[in-house]
Amino acid sequence: MSFVLAPHETPGEGLTRVVREQVEKLSAECAEAQEDQAAFAHKARVRCKRIRAALRLAKPLMGEKAFRVENRWWRDQARLLSELRDAGARIEALDSLRPFLATRIGSEATRRLEERFQKSRGTLDATAAIAMFIAGLDDYADTLVPVLERGGREDLVKGLGETYRLARETMGEALAHEKPELLHEWRKQAKYHALQSRLMRQQFPDALERRVAGVRDLAELLGEVQDIEVVAAGAKGWRERPAGFLEVLEARRKSLVTGARAAGAALFSEKPKAWMKDLTPPVLAE
Repeated sequence: MSFVLAPHETPGEGLTRVVREQVEKLSAECAEAQEDQAAFAHKARVRCKRIRAALRLAKPLMGEKAFRVENRWWRDQARLLSELRDAGARIEALDSLRPFLATRIGSEATRRLEERFQKSRGTLDATAAIAMFIAGLDDYADTLVPVLERGGREDLVKGLGETYRLARETMGEALAHEKPELLHEWRKQAKYHALQSRLMRQQFPDALERRVAGVRDLAELLGEVQDIEVVAAGAKGWRERPAGFLEVLEARRKSLVTGARAAGAALFSEKPKAWMKDLTPPVLAE
């Protein structure tokens, strides 16, 4: 099945299934991990993010202590691949900015910057990190899928409401100061909310069907902001850096933050309790 809770499933049944499917897909991808390390790091971190989004929804069914243990384990697993993912992210970020940069600093300068990033990634060997990641999955294979109670509508509402609250709070902090680390945190919480809205869109269709696209688009906007930060950081010490390069990036960044501000206001203007009341009762199994 897809990454969505079916209307006939109880919350516990659906979330258990979703985590199991993500774990199975991740395990299958491990078999080809060393063939393309960068691609595997990206896919594996996406799987971990999806699993953590499902666990956040399941927290009312698991209990706070069990949730913290499971969430921390998956977070630490993903961090094993961070260095490799960061190296790949610089190249992906540059690709996303290529049309914008080429018209402002020229295609040749953009190509030289790409060569710089490619050279940096080429010196990185993540064989050991990937091996540790796979070993962790193997060691805990029997406990990776949580055993959950059936649960009810109020549990789903509580879980989704919590990610709404966190996304709203981090938005306030990020837009008040516009610091990179705050915007990054807002993006993380918006992505969790987007994943959970996607998971629950059939349970709460009136409230979530259109919201899924809106929050996803917001996360992508904030992702472009992060792309700029990644490219700027990777260009530190670049002797061939064209005049005005950083200023061009900063102008683009400000434009994107303005767009994210408008999108965030449309999505998170209501206080959490008021927004949660708009959720219509889902159709659950008896």
